[in-house]
Amino acid sequence: MKIRTWIVALALLPGCGDDTGDTDGSSSADTGAATEPTTGDPVDDPAKVPPTSGHADMQAWLKEGHYKSWKCQMGVQEPISISPHGKQRICSNAILSGHLTQDEYPVDSAAVKELYDDAGANIVGYAVYRHIKAGMTGDDWYWYEQVPDTSPAPHDDNGVVADGPGSMGSAPGQGLCVGCHMATGQDADHPGHDFVYEQVM
Repeated sequence: MKIRTWIVALALLPGCGDDTGDTDGSSSADTGAATEPTTGDPVDDPAKVPPTSGHADMQAWLKEGHYKSWKCQMGVQEPISISPHGKQRICSNAILSGHLTQDEYPVDSAAVKELYDDAGANIVGYAVYRHIKAGMTGDDWYWYEQVPDTSPAPHDDNGVVADGPGSMGSAPGQGLCVGCHMATGQDADHPGHDFVYEQVM
């Protein structure tokens, strides 16, 4: 009953939000040498994009820490008020961070969000997205989220909430991701565009 209530509550929100900090990237910091933006062609280098081949591969990739060389927020951040994620830190790859217009993000734009405990001391999960094909709908993005067992979000035995392309009619996790991110650019409480709330630059 608690999980069902959680899903319904999120579905009724105009958008769940995603990120925090200045949406123009002015409070962000480069924590390493990022790669150069590409033209949107598929990228094979694992340092540039997360895998889309499932939980095991994603966890291995995250453990390798490739995303830590991307453009990352300076320290742990508080979420915007409509976000369900809690304390977090976001890193954007060079394709996403280097996109300077308000239109569709290039294919292989990607970001990783470290999810922290209430004290902001330990990473307890991750949220990841990657633009996998041209277009501006939820199923043009790959969505991944892994949370602790205690999270009220619907998840499997591995803590996986979402793992695949999403739409409002897809599996609960992917549907939640899309339901939140589709509100980007809607108003002052929903910054960003094209399913991305925070572009770390």
